[in-house]
Amino acid sequence: MSTWLTLSGMRGYYESYPLSFSLDGDGAISKVSWIAEQPEDTGINVQTSVSYNGGYDWSEWEFCTQHGAIPAMKPSAPLGNALLRYRVFLDSANPLNRPVFSGITFELEPVIVFENKGDSYCQPEIWVTKNGSGDFALINVSQGNEQFKFVNLNHNETVYVNSEREYIESSLSATYRYSNFNDHYLNLPVGEHVFRVSGHAQIQFRYQFRLI
Repeated sequence: MSTWLTLSGMRGYYESYPLSFSLDGDGAISKVSWIAEQPEDTGINVQTSVSYNGGYDWSEWEFCTQHGAIPAMKPSAPLGNALLRYRVFLDSANPLNRPVFSGITFELEPVIVFENKGDSYCQPEIWVTKNGSGDFALINVSQGNEQFKFVNLNHNETVYVNSEREYIESSLSATYRYSNFNDHYLNLPVGEHVFRVSGHAQIQFRYQFRLI
C-alpha cells in the first residue's frame, strides 16, 4: 500500500538479489558494515536474511547493527551452500534532507568448531604444522577468547601437544617449545567451542570423549 511518504519521495526501499558466499570449513564469524550519509531527521535501516540450502529456505528478515555480526548467522553454521540477501530502508521527515546509502560490506572469518559430546572435560591431542615462520594461536571465542598460543615457530615445523599430559614435542631435533607456549593447554568443557585461528598452519586433532 502506498503512503504519503512513499509518493512524496521521502521513503525508499531496496532489496538485493541473493548473494552467494559459500565457504569451506566449519563456519565463520561474520561482520556487516555500510557507508552512508544520514542527515538530521533521516533514517537508514539495513536487514539481512540467510539461506543455508541454496535458497530453498530463508531465515526471517532481521535488523543489522553497524559493524555487528550478520543476524541469523551462527559461527558454527556450515556455509558450503549459503546465500545472503539484504534490504535497505531510507526515510526522511524533512524534504530538504535525504539520506544517502553508498555501499555495504560483508566480512567472513573462517573458524574451527569443536563440540565436546562427552560428559566431562575433553583434553585433545593436537598437531600444528606451521606454514611460514612466526606465531600461531587458537582463540576460543566460546570461552572468553582464551588462547592456545605458540610464538616463534619455524616454517614446516610440527609441534605435538598432549593436553592431558601437558607434554610438547617438536619435529626439530634438540628443540623444546615449552618456553614458546603460553601454558594454556586445551581443556574443553562439554558443549560447542568456536575457535578463531591466528597464523598460517595445518591443524590436526585427536581426542576421545569421556562418558560417565
